[in-house]
Amino acid sequence: MPSNREAYFEAIKIGVPKPVVDFALQEVNSFNYLELTKNFDQEIKNYSLFKESINKYLDGEMIEYVFNKAYFLSRPFYVDSNVLIPRQETEQLVLKTEKIIKEMFSANIVVADVCSGSGAIGLSLALRLTNNKYYLSDISKEAIRVSKINAKHMTNVAFLEGDMLTPFIENNIKLDVIVCNPPYIQDIASIDERTYEQEPHLALLANPNTKFYEQLLIDAPKVLNSKHLIAFEIGEDMKDSMERLVRKHCPNDDFYFENDIYGKTRFLLIKSK
Repeated sequence: MPSNREAYFEAIKIGVPKPVVDFALQEVNSFNYLELTKNFDQEIKNYSLFKESINKYLDGEMIEYVFNKAYFLSRPFYVDSNVLIPRQETEQLVLKTEKIIKEMFSANIVVADVCSGSGAIGLSLALRLTNNKYYLSDISKEAIRVSKINAKHMTNVAFLEGDMLTPFIENNIKLDVIVCNPPYIQDIASIDERTYEQEPHLALLANPNTKFYEQLLIDAPKVLNSKHLIAFEIGEDMKDSMERLVRKHCPNDDFYFENDIYGKTRFLLIKSK
């Protein structure tokens, strides 16, 4: 049985990217990255699974779907092809939202993660700010199934199936905070091949790219309390169009944009005055 080091360079030699090899080695050994580093010259625990996972990646499958696992804010989340794989920049949306919630509210508020997918955003907030009520909503029944797996036995989380804010309106649920990372990709050519072929188009594509943001902003007054926060992830080229929408539909709110870790405009925060 080869060592982790030998398996690592074997995969690198055939063109597998380093992050993919690291991920696979951590999973087949049940290690975190630090443990992998410490045991790099030890015998790999499951070489056959490692080879199988690398071959599936080379055949086009995303490594997170191979293992049905993705990490978000250092926590493992179950993922499959019914949900997007959580991205690193979306971690910032959680951290920014958490910070503003602490500044604006005391405990016992109601937070909605709309278009929740795997539940990474809403469940991360629910784990970090436990004294609140959280709703995760998605139009996809299968996405709700995935997010329920990730919620496990969390008691401060409920789930709603439906389009954008419709289930909240229908159930007369009032909200203090809405956090949302809706579909916003309009140009299919901008998506890499693996993403387009494997991740759910329902969670990726929107035409126009502001479609779901405007739908939410139109309905938001029906569910938001007077003191409120809306936190969006947006496409890097959407600042001007989103500013027009906010001025049109939220004339009495304050708003501002923030950049992601790559310096791109990625977040829109809308707050009651």
